[in-house]
Amino acid sequence: MGKRNKLIGSSLEQGHEHARLTTRAGDSVALLGVTFTGHLRGVILEACVEQRFVNPTDHPLELVYSFPLPWGEVLLGVEVVLGERALTGAVVAKRQAEARYEDALADGDAAIMLERNRDHSYSLNLGNLAAGERCSITLRYAQTLQFEQQSLRLMIPTVIAPRYGDAEKAGGLMPHQVPGHSLTVEHPLALTVHLHGELAQSRVASPSHPIAVALGQVDAQQVLTVSLARTAYLDRDFLLVVDQLAHDSLAIAARDQVEPEGVAVLASFCPHLPPKDASGMAVKILVDCSGSMAGDSIAAGKRALQAIVQQLGAHDRFALSRFGSTVQHRSRGLWKTTETTRLAAQRWVGALEADLGGTEMEAALASTFQIAQDARSDVLLVTDGQISAIDATLASAQASGHRVFVVGIGSSPAESHLRRLAEATGGACDFVAPGEAVEPAVLRMFARLRSSRLSDLRLEWPQDVAPLWVSPLPASVFDGDAVSVYALLSHQATGEVRLLGCVDGRAEPQEISRATLPASLTETDTVSRLVASVRIQNVPHAEHQIAAALAAALAVNYQLVTDHTNFLLVHERADADKAIDMPALHKVAHMVPAGWGGMGLIVASSTVASDTGIRFARLGADIPSTPALWRSASRPAGHRMSIARPVGTVAGLRAQRETLDRSDARHWTESDHYTGLTPLGVCEWLRITPEEEWPSTYEGLRRMGLGDWVVEWLEIAVAHEGEGRHDEAVVVRTFLHLLAESEMRAAQENGAGLRGVLRASAQHLQALWRGDAATAAPPATHDALRQAMAAALADMTPSTWPDSVVSLA
Repeated sequence: MGKRNKLIGSSLEQGHEHARLTTRAGDSVALLGVTFTGHLRGVILEACVEQRFVNPTDHPLELVYSFPLPWGEVLLGVEVVLGERALTGAVVAKRQAEARYEDALADGDAAIMLERNRDHSYSLNLGNLAAGERCSITLRYAQTLQFEQQSLRLMIPTVIAPRYGDAEKAGGLMPHQVPGHSLTVEHPLALTVHLHGELAQSRVASPSHPIAVALGQVDAQQVLTVSLARTAYLDRDFLLVVDQLAHDSLAIAARDQVEPEGVAVLASFCPHLPPKDASGMAVKILVDCSGSMAGDSIAAGKRALQAIVQQLGAHDRFALSRFGSTVQHRSRGLWKTTETTRLAAQRWVGALEADLGGTEMEAALASTFQIAQDARSDVLLVTDGQISAIDATLASAQASGHRVFVVGIGSSPAESHLRRLAEATGGACDFVAPGEAVEPAVLRMFARLRSSRLSDLRLEWPQDVAPLWVSPLPASVFDGDAVSVYALLSHQATGEVRLLGCVDGRAEPQEISRATLPASLTETDTVSRLVASVRIQNVPHAEHQIAAALAAALAVNYQLVTDHTNFLLVHERADADKAIDMPALHKVAHMVPAGWGGMGLIVASSTVASDTGIRFARLGADIPSTPALWRSASRPAGHRMSIARPVGTVAGLRAQRETLDRSDARHWTESDHYTGLTPLGVCEWLRITPEEEWPSTYEGLRRMGLGDWVVEWLEIAVAHEGEGRHDEAVVVRTFLHLLAESEMRAAQENGAGLRGVLRASAQHLQALWRGDAATAAPPATHDALRQAMAAALADMTPSTWPDSVVSLA
């Protein structure tokens, strides 16, 4: 876009009936609403999206509206009604379209340009909309849906959520393409979806909106019509789940639109894989705890994670990590699944909060990939995907060799980012909306994780068929998940197409699925243009000039809006109607997605900062003026560490005077290997703290500053020492008394280790049971626990914990 105009921010005034943008003079423009109409036949959705605009000002405007369309859609056409006139445009090369658009505005004419953005969203540029003039833009697109575990999931995105990072520098967007957001705008949505054929007999449900369902007939065929049951807005994606489907492989063929002798083919395979042996799996679970996940999203994520923990089997190994601006690993290695590790995971999930700031996904994934590199494992990522850039993350994930399986969370997850990440690494992607039952998605994901692995995938065509072009096969295929293949044939053909692959490394390929080529061709051009779109996406080295020119030529021939082409319409106005000045430039603000960042109703009195830098209010946000305890996951080394007792008590006042300085390396250490109190630091903490205030839980140890690795050793290894399981309070108090009686100071002064000190008489540990009637005499199991713990800590020094303690795998 030209730099001739200054962008004016959107109004945040309350009480407006429509989405409004205001100039300094107070003039406004509105997006009046959006109407969606879709027809689902088999696996192909054909949809129309009507966007209605008006200019209520007394001068021309240039309107810019960035919006999402579904993953994998193919834009088939754009219809424009300007005032009372129906107008038509064409798809042309991108640079040509941009130049002609700017020239039209300079000439005072109306111009409309639609462009595809780097992040797979679209931007509509409506130039020289005259004073009081209305304009309706109708987009027609098609999408191939994928059968997943005997169901179809239709996702209609309506809003782009605020995203973390620099959308221009990192995300590659132009300034006019970056969407803005307003807390007060309301964009109405009307929606109708028609299910044809066998789909009319299916069960449908919407986890996102209340719906009304009606069964009727069109041309002697049953049609199930789904519509919104009440007023809706562009503040969340619309989801429709169609299940209880008996899907089998199918193929559709149509005459190619550009090459009359050619035949375009879409084949949808339903693979059937043999069951995998019960050897177990290894999965690294990584959870997004950034600010955008607050509220509905983190609640849905925690429900999903609890279901994930329940699905872990006795032969499985897993790791737990969470991330935001930083990444925190609950486990340094892969835990085997036991009652103890499952309980530890459930407690960890229960304590999760969206309190880690920004969304540094690339760094978090890179750190997670480093866990247990010697084991073949997958990554299960739970996130809303709200980041501005994904390309660098894709590259590092592919290089790691890990498959990334994604559970997308929230009312408007970044679907294109998450699907690209899963597909690039050979994983899979599923979604859970706020309020939706999480178990089906988790069961589907675990079915994929446990599915047999395929290699050397290939297609076997009938003997007389040699395709001119075939789409690349996916990196991974999962039992029950459809695989779509696109092809261009030189002539119409019949017979069966077989999908073959080697299962779990076996040398002999076997048939995974087959589809029968149809005897007759369909009459529409939708299949032809779907195939052409995939061909354009797979032009090799499309970033190079010659390849880019080839991709642009294909897109122009098939009239497809792509990375190399734009839709352009120029309406030459009569001389009396031409604009006499350049139009003011405005961007339509998006609604803030429902539940994003923990937001509810607007409350002026309290605000919380989001990870995008925007400040929002949250209903019922209790922000105490003087918190008794403020804990942060990552604290600067120079900060002083509180004893973690409520201010106002005698102990609390004493704690304010007596603190451990984290800049003192004797008491605190920070490294990739371990972060937390040193052994001497623990002893010093115990010295200045009354015994009755010592912690008796693992979480209490963390609050006092003991590093996660040492706490994990106590919780996972020590608690199961010998026969049975030791009580949490007994383990914690034994550990603390062992440290308190170790005479660490003396050891520091003479430089000796603690081996001899820890073999001291058991009488020093009698305080463990002092005052506890239930354990007035130390049981033999407690004595055995003390001896085992002392043996494990024997090589401890004042500044370091033994390697066996902080390197538990």
